[in-house]
Amino acid sequence: MTSTAAPTDRYFNSGALRLHYLDWGNEGATPFIVIHHNASSAHTWDDFAQRMRDRYRIIAVDMRGQGDSDWAGEGNYKTEDHASDVIALMTQLDLKNVILMGGSTGGRVALVSAALAPDRAGALIMEDVGAVRPPSIAQGFADRVANGDPEYDTVEEWAKNLQGQNQRTPSAVFQHLAQHNTKRLPNGKLGLKRDVLIQKDFVPLELWRYVEMVKAPFLLMPGSESEIVGEDQQIRFKQIRPDIEITTIKDAGHLIVHEQPDVFDRTILDFLHRHGL
Repeated sequence: MTSTAAPTDRYFNSGALRLHYLDWGNEGATPFIVIHHNASSAHTWDDFAQRMRDRYRIIAVDMRGQGDSDWAGEGNYKTEDHASDVIALMTQLDLKNVILMGGSTGGRVALVSAALAPDRAGALIMEDVGAVRPPSIAQGFADRVANGDPEYDTVEEWAKNLQGQNQRTPSAVFQHLAQHNTKRLPNGKLGLKRDVLIQKDFVPLELWRYVEMVKAPFLLMPGSESEIVGEDQQIRFKQIRPDIEITTIKDAGHLIVHEQPDVFDRTILDFLHRHGL
């Protein structure tokens, strides 16, 4: 993963928290806020931002408790808490007609943000995430809290850990993420730049009431190799929002932006252009 131009690091306040975001410039263009996956950071969108920065004003947020944003402490990492931060950012920058997009956990944050700030949301895009977190998935996150995040000696070891069995994503992507998403710990090891207690708030949830509240054009992109947004959820989305666009991305799992970047971009641009954005 390479970059040809750097974004500007900026900060904003949400309550008592000081939160970080990357501003990719083009201030007069339509604002496009991107929200990262769990255990990641604003830098997961670097390549996407490079490709889109001439069309839109890309703003990539570090969610509370991750990246270079303040930690909020146990019990303050619910989806609504993260959404309140995004709404605070849109309010402080006085952004209107905002394209809100998130991957995985960030997609749910984008959903709730669009629902609670309909006067600022111009479009909503969710990457491989649904409105439901079942108890089995929630328990898996809770179990990880007890073990803590892993620690490694080198960025290369972290990159291998992040990649796991994902052969659809180039290894350079995970190298880039490992460089930006880790920090040196007091014991000399490299650990994730996040509060592990975030996962305690990954409780079972259903966000259908927010789906009902969204007024903006709505695109849902499941990966064909992912089971996160099953047919049952897709049917429910269509029942609530008959005009929702659901586009399954072939040969993609959970990280569509990295696994199929060309198709990802084309799908998004086609959707936005149809809605005058």
